[in-house]
Amino acid sequence: MTDTIKAEIQSFVADYIRNHATGEEVVVDETTNFVDSRLLDSFAILSLILTLETQYSVRFQPQELVDPRLHTVGGLTQVINNKTTT
Repeated sequence: MTDTIKAEIQSFVADYIRNHATGEEVVVDETTNFVDSRLLDSFAILSLILTLETQYSVRFQPQELVDPRLHTVGGLTQVINNKTTT
């Protein structure tokens, strides 16, 4: 994945979190854990995953959704990277 694509995915995920976060305006970066910090509720997380599957032509298996790497912007970006390059 090029740095440009990686930046695009990170920006997409961060914007999604900012737009759907519960509560106040939030600062989102690569290390933001949107699950543990409860920025997104379970429906918003599922919607994010479904949106990413469509946007980047990837698929997540149910057992993958418990992977803690998917809880952060950077980890989710890396997982999408791995799926798009294999």
